[in-house]
Amino acid sequence: MEVCPRPVCGVFYTDVDGTMIDSQYRLDPEAPAAAARLQEAGIAVVLVTSKTLEEALLYVGRLGLRRCPGYAVIAEEGAVIHAPPGVLPEETIVLGRVSPEEALSLIPSGCRGRVKPIQWMTVEEVEELTGLPSREAEAARLRRATVALHGPRGCLEEGLRRALASGLYARLGRVFLIVGRHPGKAGAAVELERRSPRLRLARLRAAAGDDPMDEELLALADLAVVVAEPSTGRPRFTPRLQGYVLAEPPPAGWRRLAERLAGAAASLCGLHAPP
Repeated sequence: MEVCPRPVCGVFYTDVDGTMIDSQYRLDPEAPAAAARLQEAGIAVVLVTSKTLEEALLYVGRLGLRRCPGYAVIAEEGAVIHAPPGVLPEETIVLGRVSPEEALSLIPSGCRGRVKPIQWMTVEEVEELTGLPSREAEAARLRRATVALHGPRGCLEEGLRRALASGLYARLGRVFLIVGRHPGKAGAAVELERRSPRLRLARLRAAAGDDPMDEELLALADLAVVVAEPSTGRPRFTPRLQGYVLAEPPPAGWRRLAERLAGAAASLCGLHAPP
């Protein structure tokens, strides 16, 4: 196991879609350099996303995140936690699991032939629904713990109502109904730090997101960052948080935020962030 001599100064929890990448899935070309500055300043970067672990790991690679001082992934909206050795005793933890069959049982009987889990779709079907490139579309099918259902809106709305009434985690997005059995993004962040002695030592916690579903996670942070919507320059929801920072839209906004956070962490912890 790699031993990391550098202490963790802080943890940066960052949403991916709408926060780090834009609607065209673009990452700022200088984002890897900004991520390197964060890690040089002692910040562990945690990607928090509705994406699958396999999708999120593509962005770990694109950002060039290193094991020292650490990184982690909270995937499938909090159902899956992953980190390299030295950050977690177990590399991957599943906090709750729902099968496609269980999720489909929530759909009204008259709808079931018209609703399909993403796990049962072809790569081509996922590409057409999401606009993802083929590599990402293949990764999106590999859900370990939650189920993403696609079908007529009315069928998904009734499935959402039944899932919530059953005590399950459920969220209806633009394309999919997500069903799971887990504590959500904020609950997963608490569990990550509970299981990681390294991250528990952090002196600073920052979090960035653009969606109402991110608000509980933002409330856990010392520095809460709400990302503006590109078309308006304002948040896409009305934050209940007090004292949040408004950041520019991605992809450039995330890179600038990471650079500023790296500078603040370097001053706070006395570590070097390269210019």
